[in-house]
Amino acid sequence: MKPGDLKLAYLMVSSPVPNVYIGGLMVTDTRGLPLEFRYTEPIQPSKIQQVLYGQVLSAYIKREVVLETLLKNIESKFKCLLVEDEQMLDYSTKGHAIVRLVATKSAPLGPVGKTQDMAPGELLLQVNPEGSPVRVYLGKAKAPVTPDDPVLSNPVGANTDSGTDLIAMLLEAGKTMDVTEPLRRIEKALEIICQEEGITTSNPATAR
Repeated sequence: MKPGDLKLAYLMVSSPVPNVYIGGLMVTDTRGLPLEFRYTEPIQPSKIQQVLYGQVLSAYIKREVVLETLLKNIESKFKCLLVEDEQMLDYSTKGHAIVRLVATKSAPLGPVGKTQDMAPGELLLQVNPEGSPVRVYLGKAKAPVTPDDPVLSNPVGANTDSGTDLIAMLLEAGKTMDVTEPLRRIEKALEIICQEEGITTSNPATAR
């Protein structure tokens, strides 16, 4: 895959008020320009559903309702889905690697590509020449990446199941964009949608 063909997908599921959920999925190019955006209607579980699902209700809505609905309706092709919610890492998808990406206020690590291991499958990554590194959670199936790993120099898009290739994709995108910023745009868009459509009625999860 040529760097110019690289697409990044971002997923945000928010709860603007208690017991209301809404999700959005946006695909961008490496400049951060939106190529496609899909969202669900605001979802408000009934009191019976809240009782029956208990503590697993939030994770169920986010993964089995919102994420599955959006993945079925999105038309753009992508290989990496970037999220902020740790609960999404437990969702198993075919053809989509799910990576948790979180902005930090940590001191810069050094040159672009520099990493610092935090835990198995979790690291800090210096994406831009200046500014704080981002925190990357590669998930259970992804191997940790080290600065000396030769796969970091491989072409973008090769062996996309490996953590090293996912890091390479982030570094490529980081040349021309803030890789965490699109999540904030989705969050704001979902707030506007809730205000425009109302959030007091229970709607099925239909993507637009």
